[in-house]
Amino acid sequence: MAKKNIIILGSLILATIFGIYGQGMSYYLNENLVEIAPIYYLTFLTILSVFLYFISFVLTYLQYKKHRNNKNKLGLYSLYAIGCICSIIALQSVFILAMWWG
Repeated sequence: MAKKNIIILGSLILATIFGIYGQGMSYYLNENLVEIAPIYYLTFLTILSVFLYFISFVLTYLQYKKHRNNKNKLGLYSLYAIGCICSIIALQSVFILAMWWG
């Protein structure tokens, strides 16, 4: 169970970093890795961020469903928290990506 919690927390942290700092990271990758248009790096980071949020939500739901009989409301609250954080940051990063694509 601790391993799943670490995976969920790690994917949430990575997704948040990619979602918030994706624009700066795409410029950095453009300058230091392969010189392609930064929009392609931003597209990859945005898709990766949304995918990591989705994986963390699914893993949290599966963990909640498995331990639902314990009458523990923490799993339900964590689903709501992940949903709120995920929706705000993912929509913001998708909006930025849409503005970059024009």
